[in-house]
Amino acid sequence: MTRMLAAAVAVLAGMAALVQAASATPANPHGHSGSAAAVTVSSATAQATGDGSMATAAATCPGGTKATGGGFDAPSSAEVVGLVYESVKVQQHAWRASVQLFDPGDPSTLTLTTHVYCRSGSPATKASAETVPTIGELQVGPSASASCPRGEAAVAGGFHMPPPLVGPTVTDLFFDSIRSGDSGWDARVVTGPAGPSSVTSEAYCTKAIAPAAEVTASSRPSGLDFERVTAAATCPAGLAPLAGGFAQSDSGPISFFFVDSSKLVGESWQVSGLHSGGEPAVALTSSAYCG
Repeated sequence: MTRMLAAAVAVLAGMAALVQAASATPANPHGHSGSAAAVTVSSATAQATGDGSMATAAATCPGGTKATGGGFDAPSSAEVVGLVYESVKVQQHAWRASVQLFDPGDPSTLTLTTHVYCRSGSPATKASAETVPTIGELQVGPSASASCPRGEAAVAGGFHMPPPLVGPTVTDLFFDSIRSGDSGWDARVVTGPAGPSSVTSEAYCTKAIAPAAEVTASSRPSGLDFERVTAAATCPAGLAPLAGGFAQSDSGPISFFFVDSSKLVGESWQVSGLHSGGEPAVALTSSAYCG
């Protein structure tokens, strides 16, 4: 399997050289006593088995609360890689994530967990979205940049695209999903050679509250194939992450992360990914939006 995955990555490198059954878990409250209201976590899971298979899980807030943000966890390994291609807010009370498996060896099973972060008294949001096409030519980019109307803040954001795995390679992989200023959300991809597709960024906007404070943290750089790396951004005392994002600003087609986890852990937003390729070493960045 390791050789097969390395071969698939080599397809990208060579091109560069030339250029469901979701089962909801009960609400799991995690109180953050220093913040204005406790953040409650609700989760749902789904499984996929075998190369190209997909799973989608949607987690729903308990009554009396609204979603402030959401995250996902689809832990990958050298045996099976989860390609997360969707992480979005659903109306006011839920979050949905989707994954497709790269698993060309003996069929393996991967569990996707979607998390939604909920608060009482949270304002309603409206989604602002931008979709951009990708043309199947190997490159870093493009980015889809969603912007809130004037006077509104982006309290969280999400991303989605069609399932990316086509044959032995991909149309696109998400590199970044991160706030842009106070009122935008950017989703950036690396485009693979599998053919045309599209990528969408969503910003969840409101004028009811001020922009959340942003805290960022980066992992140590990795240049080792199949090495797992984690970055955790911790909110100041008295604040809790209401949403989060990830980025890998220096990555390219021959050295990058499959980002398979972006979620709240305690008072931090934690992002993890499986490094693919070798040098140059690159780092993974987590951003927490604290309130």
